[in-house]
Amino acid sequence: MKRVLSIILVLGIMMLSTAAAAATGYDTVFSDISGHWAKDTIERMANLGIVKGVGNGMFLPDREIKRSEFIVALHKAAEIKINYFKAPDINEFFDDVKNEDWYASTLYDLASLNIVDDREKFRPNDLITREEMVHYLVNTYKYKLNIVLDQIDEKDKCFDDEESIQKQYKESVKYAFKLGFVRGRSNGKFVPKGYSTRAEAMIVLEKLMQALKENIKAEVEVIPSFEKHEDGYKMALTIKNNSKKDVVIQHFSGQKYDFVLLDDKKEELYRWSGDRAFVEILTSTEIPAGKTVEFSEILDAKTYDEISGKAYYFKAVIVGSSEDFEINEDGYYLSLKEEKDNKLEIVPSYKKGEKTFTMKLSIKNTSKKPITINHTSGQKFDFKLLDENKEIIYTWSADKIFIMMETQTVIDPGKTVEFADELDMESFGDIVKKARYLKAYIVGASEDCEIEEDGYEVEITESKENSLVVVPEYEKSQNTFTMKLKLKNTSDGDITINHSSGQKFDFKLLDKNKEILYTWSADKGFIGVLTETVIDAGKTVEFEEKLDMENYKDVIGKAKYLKAYIVGTSEDCDIEKDGYEIEIK
Repeated sequence: MKRVLSIILVLGIMMLSTAAAAATGYDTVFSDISGHWAKDTIERMANLGIVKGVGNGMFLPDREIKRSEFIVALHKAAEIKINYFKAPDINEFFDDVKNEDWYASTLYDLASLNIVDDREKFRPNDLITREEMVHYLVNTYKYKLNIVLDQIDEKDKCFDDEESIQKQYKESVKYAFKLGFVRGRSNGKFVPKGYSTRAEAMIVLEKLMQALKENIKAEVEVIPSFEKHEDGYKMALTIKNNSKKDVVIQHFSGQKYDFVLLDDKKEELYRWSGDRAFVEILTSTEIPAGKTVEFSEILDAKTYDEISGKAYYFKAVIVGSSEDFEINEDGYYLSLKEEKDNKLEIVPSYKKGEKTFTMKLSIKNTSKKPITINHTSGQKFDFKLLDENKEIIYTWSADKIFIMMETQTVIDPGKTVEFADELDMESFGDIVKKARYLKAYIVGASEDCEIEEDGYEVEITESKENSLVVVPEYEKSQNTFTMKLKLKNTSDGDITINHSSGQKFDFKLLDKNKEILYTWSADKGFIGVLTETVIDAGKTVEFEEKLDMENYKDVIGKAKYLKAYIVGTSEDCDIEKDGYEIEIK
């Protein structure tokens, strides 16, 4: 009897605990975070299993976190999964960690991926510094998205105490700030050597997870298609998972997709699911990383022929929801207007002269039937000039008056109509200099084609007479690996490149994933003095550096790409900030 009462009592306590957890909205509740600035994040991360408490219902949010504790939480947050053919040995990387240590397998994963890029000593029981934490965080971000981050301009200052950031971590700290992962503690200082608290660690890990999720959303591609088939028409919905993470779609019934045909007003003409029944059961579709799923159905030719004259749009719908990427509830549209004869090719353009600036709008009918554009007044077109922020600085029609009568523009098959107007540079020179975009508008409507109400835009670029051909090269020999950067001036005038220091160029070696293996300038110092490189007309300047194979054999063996950089700016030509790349074969 006592045993039965004990079981009932335990069950009652469990039910009360469950009810309490449900009331807070979290499975895990800590007694020492009430009112703490990171309370919500800590509860979310604990609920996801990223972190645990320290016992007795406590989390200790302001206690510093150890290096071993942080890398375990990072491993979970990034969902790192690696299968090995043989048992991993942590001593391949570190001599102060044992294989039986509770964090050893996690550390092995991160070290093998170069997320944790320390070697020999890991110092697992040391408290992690803020600069170390941020470095591992950014390394994870780069690995998960398989990207090489752009070079950060050394002049871009993020924190007042940047000089105290260790050189190997400086770029990571700047990127973490740029990506919104970290902020300063106070007075604009990062405090790189300060120890990170458990609460701070949860905040940055959640931001990492959110950033990865947002990128995964962008990397899931949904493509509708409607193609002729031997039995009629194939309606398809293709979902490509280009990310490095599996995505799952939850369906509320046996129906996973739908296909719809619509008229030119987007009124429904046909729905595939209209005469079908589906089982009321929860189902799911899992799309592994790098894989594609296609749903398709055949619409018989007879059914389509009955509505083909009216069908203007095809819509494919994912019937379900996903936490891994954003599903467009309204569906994914494909225009079937290509089946109509009428087509319009619209091209805005401009011409800059010493005395005039000409704005043009060319409208070409590429179909076999005339196209009619109806105008509600005498105004048939318009032009606007926009500045670098796309703010309007000039509107052609602003000071003009048009007769209020309906007019038409008829464009015969294969013919082109052009609208144009000029601005004299004497009166409008200042506006034209500020203008970075020209926007041209068709003021009217047509039943024969679509007209963009938002206009047609073209960028206004500065034409530079001087032309620079930049060619990265390499030479491999038994003893050396030579990296070269050739700059050839193909113009009739000299080209000057201005450098903010003694460094005029740089070289980087990248692996197959385009991760940086070696940076030539990393261990070099340059004088802080303005210098310049002048390339005479028709001449070539070459920069080169050699690596001896004895010291750099392993790096060169892994290198799949050479990236060469011009470190400087020029008013005579465009310089690619992202560098010039060549594959190493």
